[in-house]
Amino acid sequence: MNNIVFKTGVSYQKLISDTSVNYAFSQNLCKANIEEIISFAKSLKVRNFVQLGIGGSALAASAAISFLQKEKPDKRYFCLDNIDPQRLKTVLEIDQADTVFHVVSKSGSTIETLSQLFVIKQHVKNANIVISTDNTDTFLRKFGMQNNYKIFDIPKEVGGRYSAFTSVALLPMAFFGFDIASYIEGAKEAVRKTRDKWGFPIDLANLVVSTYDRCKVFVMFAYKDRLYEVADWFRQLWAESLGKNNLGQTPIKALGTTDQHSQLQLYQEGIKDKLIVFLDTISDVDYTIEQAYEPFNYLKGKSIAKIMEIEKQSTIKALDESNVPTAEIFLEKIDEFTLGAFFCSLMITTAKVGEFWKINPFDQPGVELGKKYTKERLQND
Repeated sequence: MNNIVFKTGVSYQKLISDTSVNYAFSQNLCKANIEEIISFAKSLKVRNFVQLGIGGSALAASAAISFLQKEKPDKRYFCLDNIDPQRLKTVLEIDQADTVFHVVSKSGSTIETLSQLFVIKQHVKNANIVISTDNTDTFLRKFGMQNNYKIFDIPKEVGGRYSAFTSVALLPMAFFGFDIASYIEGAKEAVRKTRDKWGFPIDLANLVVSTYDRCKVFVMFAYKDRLYEVADWFRQLWAESLGKNNLGQTPIKALGTTDQHSQLQLYQEGIKDKLIVFLDTISDVDYTIEQAYEPFNYLKGKSIAKIMEIEKQSTIKALDESNVPTAEIFLEKIDEFTLGAFFCSLMITTAKVGEFWKINPFDQPGVELGKKYTKERLQND
């Protein structure tokens, strides 16, 4: 797959060789209700789209919209993924007649999501609400049926952080006019190519498990602004899937040249316990410095994108010389197909690492315990 280029100067063992892909998230790619979602999205004659969810119920949608970034001046995206009253206030102040609320909860009982939904119900008369939830008898499904809301099913077997190819992300993408059929096709192609021995998903998994004795931290260094929320999505996928049984890598995100001036000192001369993976893509806009300014004459004729690329390569070289393991993932195109392939590839990598470590990459018992204690406190406070 030419759209995704992976390279590293690190020598690593090929400890994982199984290229089969038989997971719930991949098996459900052929079941995505694309036409229904597109039709419903087109029927929404509003300007504002509010994604009301947390974790996997928000991150993929936000990452996709950030990455694709096509100009949609007539439409705006808001995300209520943190239960912060200030953010909720901002959303309640927009024109509610020109707004749709997409309420997402796989379990149908996420306290943070439901709490904000109940506030919206109190403050917004005849709120335009659509729901995505598990296709079983959840509270949210019952609530939606009682209020005659449109409901999209999230397959029971697909976990929240693996739900990027369900209505969770497909509906907001379709609302903004993105080609969700191409996005799904990219994911399917990643599955097919992996089965045909395509390198990236398995190579990255092998790099991780080979360096794990030394590298307990995974830094995703997003080198363009549009990739920063993709790194956010990856953090949940990696942390929640693999942080079990006293195993796991702590995922950290960094941004382009910004964090060369904040985090790089630690990576260069601090504890050498990090695997640093640079994530980059093309620049679809650029500006060239046309005039010389002493003593920076050497910048004349260079573009901002060129300067950024040189900074990235220089940073990688400096880290390599300090024996910090690095790799680079480069997305050759900014389109739905590439994003779908990339998301699916990282899901495959995550599943393969989990299998190698003999842990279940599809549950989250630690999260469930915190939810249990929260519910108990709220019921008894």
